[in-house]
Amino acid sequence: MRSIWVIAVNTYQEIIRDRILYGLLVFALLLIGLSLALGSLSFAEQERISVNFGFAAIHISSVFIAIFLGSTLVAREIDKQTVLTLLVRPISRTQFLMGKYLGLLFVILTTMLGLGIVLTVVALNLGSELNFMYGIGLFGIVLEAMVILAIAMFFSTFTKPVLVVSFTIGLFLIGHWVENLRFIIGKSESALVKSVGGFMAAGFIDLEKFNWRSLFVYSETISAKYVISSTIYAGGWMFLCITVASLILSKRDFV
Repeated sequence: MRSIWVIAVNTYQEIIRDRILYGLLVFALLLIGLSLALGSLSFAEQERISVNFGFAAIHISSVFIAIFLGSTLVAREIDKQTVLTLLVRPISRTQFLMGKYLGLLFVILTTMLGLGIVLTVVALNLGSELNFMYGIGLFGIVLEAMVILAIAMFFSTFTKPVLVVSFTIGLFLIGHWVENLRFIIGKSESALVKSVGGFMAAGFIDLEKFNWRSLFVYSETISAKYVISSTIYAGGWMFLCITVASLILSKRDFV
């Protein structure tokens, strides 16, 4: 456990100095600023528009960090052969992978914390009354980022960063479309559509399970049972991706 923690801390310190991260942060802050500008166009809906865009900015930045930085996390160590200096020590490849994963996850959480504070200040200045659903919306973003990061690291163990980005973005888009696929299956009378569509819907992760950003904006609620089941669902996919990634990495020859 100590080895995982050491790798995670070193990874965090390395990434937190990466210029790409600051570029994504500036992009997210610009989106939050844009939300204020768009919100001012509608006096009656200013609070709702601004908070909605703020959630979108945090969501996009966390996903981008998970995909673009996660795609190079393992590949960079392998290309520079620095992975060899780590693995000659009493550190397993699974510990190496887990340390890298946790390090980048800490970066995502730190980024979300900073952007969340900015959004909170904006929401309070607009007269918004924050409640439990505000935190649930942010928690949903965390769960999605955890899963996307695990998927990116899974692909990064056996292919190049460009393909990792392409595959992960593809699964990200499909994951937000699965709910629509289920709707189409329910409306279709074709047995072929139901069988093929049902197989696809079951085989891909449903990222809409974590889309709770609109709950606070539209004053809606969600049951604790659904939040818990979605958290277990995210944990299952994360465990699956990391486990398979560890198995693939254990078979690779770095020399």
